[in-house]
Amino acid sequence: MESSRPTALLLMLAAAFLFSVMSALAKHAASGMSSAQVVFFRSLTAAAVLAAFHLLRYRGESILGTNRPLLLLRGVFGALALMLFFYSLTGLAVADALLINQTAPVFVLPLARIFLGEPVRKAQVALVPVTMLGVVLVLEPTFHVASLHGIAAFLSAILSAGAYVCIRKITRQEHAHVVILYFAIAAVLVSAPQTVMHFTPPSALLWLVLVAIGVFSVIAQAAMTVAYRFDRAGRVAMAGTMGPVFAGVMDAVFWNRFPGVQTLVGAAIVIGSLLALEFFRRQQD
Repeated sequence: MESSRPTALLLMLAAAFLFSVMSALAKHAASGMSSAQVVFFRSLTAAAVLAAFHLLRYRGESILGTNRPLLLLRGVFGALALMLFFYSLTGLAVADALLINQTAPVFVLPLARIFLGEPVRKAQVALVPVTMLGVVLVLEPTFHVASLHGIAAFLSAILSAGAYVCIRKITRQEHAHVVILYFAIAAVLVSAPQTVMHFTPPSALLWLVLVAIGVFSVIAQAAMTVAYRFDRAGRVAMAGTMGPVFAGVMDAVFWNRFPGVQTLVGAAIVIGSLLALEFFRRQQD
């Protein structure tokens, strides 16, 4: 396990960078269509790539996997989290949305304790309200529609935690691409009704953006899924905190958007909580 930790962290860092690129592209795409439509085409592209990969690499093996109920549950958690996250991007900076989503490791703790039997200390449980305080500061909440985007990002983090625990449970039994395929198919099904009702024909440029979102998501999901094979759920998810840093650079370059003092304080609290989480996990080892 010790020798595999650097591999897990490097994979998760690569995933964090690709997720930040995907998120920036999704924010751009959502300016020309509904966020549900972005989810639909992103997931449809991903499903097609994964199905083709399976046929080429694992011809003769079932694409449905073995632990189908848990695969389906992971897919539903991930699909709902993705819908909420892409919606949050329409009203938040990419870095803010990603930062809130990266609080998922804190919520992984109780779920991993219950369903995986991973040890949890009282000090780790105390990180939950501290992290939530940081989220509130990042959002700078006001009584208008922007608050809904913040709530969506927060709910996305909780659902992502459920998906992460499912991944940790099943990745030793299933191929990584099968796990991601269930997620992609579930996201297609969840986003299809809104896409049909509010369809906007994409421009040629947006078609390219949508395909890129799908391809980047497959690579990022694969890196993340494999990372969970090598280390504990909480520690691997912690490496994803670099995502908001990458996204912050993109916010500044492409949207000329810079964080305020309150947002930076909130971000410091959130990242500090996640670093404390890692410290407690190391003490347990």
